Amino acid sequence: MGIFDQMKMAGDMMKNMDPSQMKELVAQAKESQKMLEDQIKKIVNEEIKNRGLVSKEEVEKIIQEKSN
Repeated sequence: MGIFDQMKMAGDMMKNMDPSQMKELVAQAKESQKMLEDQIKKIVNEEIKNRGLVSKEEVEKIIQEKSN
């Protein structure tokens, strides 16, 4: 199923919802997005550690220490 089909299906579903259902759906979507972002950050940080890379925070700390 393509993205446009998904958008059309979502639009059709939302036509029949009342405002409280829409608010609940938006809240669920925001929570899902937050969970996904947290999971991605966790995976990225694990990969940085596993590969022996330097994180942005570490570079900023080094630069800050050098300029003092």
